[in-house]
Amino acid sequence: MVVLLLVLLAAGVLIAAVVVGDAELAWLSVLASAVAVGLLAADRVRRRRAAAKRAAAEPPFADVGEEPAEERSNAAEAARPDAQVLVIDERPRYHVRTCEWIGSRKTIELTLREARELGFTPCALCAPNATIAAEVRRS
Repeated sequence: MVVLLLVLLAAGVLIAAVVVGDAELAWLSVLASAVAVGLLAADRVRRRRAAAKRAAAEPPFADVGEEPAEERSNAAEAARPDAQVLVIDERPRYHVRTCEWIGSRKTIELTLREARELGFTPCALCAPNATIAAEVRRS
């Protein structure tokens, strides 16, 4: 909005400079235009930095194509069906709370039984079936 006002001011001052025949007014128009260009450039730099910060804050594996593989283990039978696992909406895997892949994503807590019934499969990175089965063996 400020840039638009500066451009309008520069245009008005330029018209006045031509009508009056005053070269100093013409330079004032050039100055207002230069300030407007400087503000536009500063805004562009600010927006690029903000976009870079947002991109850097995004957790790794943000793209759907980078979903972790499915855990291949026979530990599913030994795992407690009432154990709590985490799922991420619109993602096919379930995870244990310590899974690094989850990062800061918003998760939904389900029982292992519910996650399996809903069609979620175990994450290969955190190996929830093996992790839960190991907890069962320890207790």
